[in-house]
Amino acid sequence: MKKMVTGIIGLLALFTLAGCGNHQLTVGATTKKPSGMVAVIKGKTNKGAKLSYQISGQSKKTVKNTDGAYIIEVPAKTKDQKVTVTSKDGTNVIHKKVIVKKTKALGNYKKVANSYNQAVIGMSLSKSTQQKAKQLAQAQQKAKTAGTQTSAAKAKAAIAKLPAAEQKKAVAKLKAQQKQMQALQQEAKEVQSAMATAKKKNQDKLLPTSLKNGVQNVITQKNYTVRANYQDQNLMGLTLIVPTKAMKNKDRQKDFGTTFALLTTEVGAKPKSVMKQFAKFQKDAKNSTSTSTATHIIKSNGVKFQVGYSTTHLYIYITK
Repeated sequence: MKKMVTGIIGLLALFTLAGCGNHQLTVGATTKKPSGMVAVIKGKTNKGAKLSYQISGQSKKTVKNTDGAYIIEVPAKTKDQKVTVTSKDGTNVIHKKVIVKKTKALGNYKKVANSYNQAVIGMSLSKSTQQKAKQLAQAQQKAKTAGTQTSAAKAKAAIAKLPAAEQKKAVAKLKAQQKQMQALQQEAKEVQSAMATAKKKNQDKLLPTSLKNGVQNVITQKNYTVRANYQDQNLMGLTLIVPTKAMKNKDRQKDFGTTFALLTTEVGAKPKSVMKQFAKFQKDAKNSTSTSTATHIIKSNGVKFQVGYSTTHLYIYITK
């Protein structure tokens, strides 16, 4: 009887150990480099296990377990990130650590957004208003260089110190300058009013001035979507997503082309070079059967454009 009990206990212990041995969690490589805007951690675990992950300094997040498989996307940052993936199956818990390597930022988000928005607003102005804005900028620069931005009181005081014979001529010159300044001020009001109207009209085409950390859609239009990875004031990456149907229509294609060129300019790349390389890729892609969303790379001034087609969309990942 004693031997039987001992045998049963041994079998129970064996089954328990076997159960522990069946609990698995894989993460792939323990060091990941971001591709596009995120680093992808994917692997397998038990079908009934509860999954979560935690990035150092952040709160824990749950992960969907799809028949024992999972995917975690970690947005790129300018510093290394330590990620702990946890699988809990009953009382059994497994932890795996992954390091996501740092990447360079495209630039300060606010600076890029302000410059991009000004370009969008400026392009929507009439040609005559654009010309006025250009003339105003030139006049302001000229006045700054010449040092003529002096108050009327100071100018009159300076004239009073001149010899009587020179004062009349100086007064006439001052009046002419004041008249010119009044005309410029009136034009400035008109330009400011036109810009305010253009800003309101194109609000849905502008980049938001403030964001929370993470990957998010920042512009959503019928012909394109712009997605950004914003992290601690840095613009880490952009994704321009375009329906393939839009690329078959000239007007819709022009809409995409303008946005692509503006984004390219604002992140410091050369738009002419990028657009030329893109046109070649687009031509080559017509005969391709690939469904990858990262099939070709364009480089310009240290900026990388990862370009690819799915069956329904064109994707352009912009990073450094």
